[in-house]
Amino acid sequence: MTSLLEWLLDLEQIRIGRDAPLSLRWEHGWPAWALLAAGIATMLIIGTIYRRERGSVVRRVSLAAIRCGLVAVVVAVLCRPTLVLQQNRVEPSHIALLIDASASMAAQDVYVDEATAAAITAGAGLSPDENLAEQTRIKLLTRAFARDDAAALRALIARNDAAMYTFAANVRSEVFIDEGADAQLLVDAMAAIIPDGARTDLAGAIRAVIDRAGDRRLAAIVLVSDGRSTESADLSAVIDAARNRQIPIIPVMIGSPVPRRSIRVGPLRAQQTVFAGDLLAIEARIAAVGLTEPMEVAAVLLDDRSGVVLSTEMVTIDPEPGIAVVELRTKPTRAGDFRYRVQVAPLPGELQTDDNVDRIDVTVLEDQLHVLYVEGYPRFEYRYLKNALLRERTMSFSVLLLEADPQFVQEGTDPIRRFPETPEELNRYDVVVMGDVDPRAGWLSESQMIMLLDFVGHEGGGFALIAGARSAPYRFLGTPLEKLIPVRIDPAESGRSSRALTTGYRPLLTPEGRASRIFRLDEDVSKTQERYDALPDLYWFARTAGPKPGATVLAEHPTAVNISGPMPLMVAGRYGAGKVFFQATDDIWRWRRHSGELLVDTYWIQVVRSLMQTQRVARDRRYAVRCDRREYPFGTPIRAEVEFFDPDLLAEQGDEIDLVLSDADDLLAARFEAQRIGPGSTRFEGLLIPPRVGRFSVKAASIAPRPGERTPSALVRIERPMLEAKRLDADYETMQRIAESTGGSAVRLDELAEVFARIQPRRRETPDDVTEPLWDSKLVLLVFVLMISMEWILRKAFGMM
Repeated sequence: MTSLLEWLLDLEQIRIGRDAPLSLRWEHGWPAWALLAAGIATMLIIGTIYRRERGSVVRRVSLAAIRCGLVAVVVAVLCRPTLVLQQNRVEPSHIALLIDASASMAAQDVYVDEATAAAITAGAGLSPDENLAEQTRIKLLTRAFARDDAAALRALIARNDAAMYTFAANVRSEVFIDEGADAQLLVDAMAAIIPDGARTDLAGAIRAVIDRAGDRRLAAIVLVSDGRSTESADLSAVIDAARNRQIPIIPVMIGSPVPRRSIRVGPLRAQQTVFAGDLLAIEARIAAVGLTEPMEVAAVLLDDRSGVVLSTEMVTIDPEPGIAVVELRTKPTRAGDFRYRVQVAPLPGELQTDDNVDRIDVTVLEDQLHVLYVEGYPRFEYRYLKNALLRERTMSFSVLLLEADPQFVQEGTDPIRRFPETPEELNRYDVVVMGDVDPRAGWLSESQMIMLLDFVGHEGGGFALIAGARSAPYRFLGTPLEKLIPVRIDPAESGRSSRALTTGYRPLLTPEGRASRIFRLDEDVSKTQERYDALPDLYWFARTAGPKPGATVLAEHPTAVNISGPMPLMVAGRYGAGKVFFQATDDIWRWRRHSGELLVDTYWIQVVRSLMQTQRVARDRRYAVRCDRREYPFGTPIRAEVEFFDPDLLAEQGDEIDLVLSDADDLLAARFEAQRIGPGSTRFEGLLIPPRVGRFSVKAASIAPRPGERTPSALVRIERPMLEAKRLDADYETMQRIAESTGGSAVRLDELAEVFARIQPRRRETPDDVTEPLWDSKLVLLVFVLMISMEWILRKAFGMM
């Protein structure tokens, strides 16, 4: 019967007797007085009409009643009756679980306070055999939330939905679960967190969670963090935003507020290639955090393979800035590839000691460096430079003195009588040094100049020019060799001086010059400046228009200037694959006064060696592998470049070549591809984000090495930015301020379930009634038809028609 009634009423969403409460609503309802007046008027009109009809009173009253019913049905239809099921829609609230995934969450802590240590041990459910100091913050957190069958998480979602986010520099949504769902989903998501973020934006993370909630009801934000932020965002504005929306923030206190001592060694810097018997200086950067007063530590240099201690230096580190640089020195006695290690003993209370050591690879050579020295006339600079080369056992050299008599026997360990005429002859040398020579004087053809450009630009050879009063560098202007000079030649200068030079000067070293090994005049770096300050004055110098773009000024005149700034005196630069050098004076020989040849020889030998390319000495010269830097923050892509100097080898390559990234133990870490940068180009470039921190080498895997030659490679170091490691102690004060300002409460690991159970839901109920119109139903039509038919039938039967 009920189903028939629902069918007659055309009910689709409401079920009579099963849905409650139900009510009847008139969509176009009239006022009661109007309905009463209309009803009385209708009855009077119908009564008047039927009084005049013939027939008995019963018949007329019956027909009048039917007619009144018909009018009532029409009036009801006009008022549009509607059946209403009254109900409310409940919008659930949710809790945002915001977990710090920065690198600081992988730290271990020292807990001085016994009560705090006991609370954390109990909260994480550690057994008596487990050492609290060996547990990382993220591990303690995961165990605390998973303890007792995830009791804390079950309390969290007992009356609210839950959304889990992780954050470092940015916020990442991890999982969303409904109220009363399986808490194991949150446990699994938490166990998968890898704390490797390089930066922490605490305020930005809270703001992002509030913004992502939108119009949804946010019952609370559970913030799991050590309270440290590397970004300078305004935390007060975020606290105000949470307070205005009545969102309590509940910080979970993780980490120890006690400053943790830690020391870190690296990166190391040194020449990649030295000769046996030469001084090898390794510069080590030592950074310390958690110091409250200056501390002296011992930096030890060892042979990494044998463990033999080679050098020890004491260095004092101040709390601010917490960084010191120390130089350790040794003299390798034999050739080979060596790995050196610099280490510092752990500080008292230091937990993480794997970064107290760093390593660097150095190639020690016994091969001689081949030098070609071309000079115009036997000036003083010629005499002492030639003698310096002659005394250096690691160098072989040829000297071409252009103004010598035909019968003069040219000097050097490998005498020559003319400038090389073929690339094969020129490639016997590693460095070409030219003095005060005129390249236009006929001893050098234009094809030989082009050959010298290729020697530097493509073969990676070195080139140096020593200025002179007659020709250099002025006569190089407009020749192909002008490209090899790292300064702009001033066409208005000729070099000659019309008056005697009586006022001396001492070149001022630039910061780059002080860091350069060219001016390393003593094995002890602390005495180098002292020796330099004691050098005699120089007098003559060549005026130029300043350094070329990309060139590095190592020394400049103390008073003379040009249009671009101070007059450069010693300038280093690059041309293609090779290195170039320019010296604007020929008075270096004066440095021998009071010190003999030692300082002059040291300077010139360092100049020549600075021009040597590593890949030209006992290395495959067909191609080179480079990276745009030697140190990369973790997460930054390595940009590797492979340049080919051998046309035959280049022709064997396609448009891409395979590169490999190998770790310090020569184990494969990653593979990637380098693409040719343009049609016909000799260079290929590739990008790779390294998979982890550490020291790596980049090599071309698809090129077979040649016997007896080392495979070209580029060494890189991937390190985690120091922003996260600078302050590893937890900031409990910030966490407490966030809690108090937003109506939340800071919670320890052993209080999670208790505090989470007190979070009140913020459900919102909104009316969501279901309506079914009755005025257009089958029942209304049926009643109307039945009544009008009945009236017609009765009138017919009563003979009233």
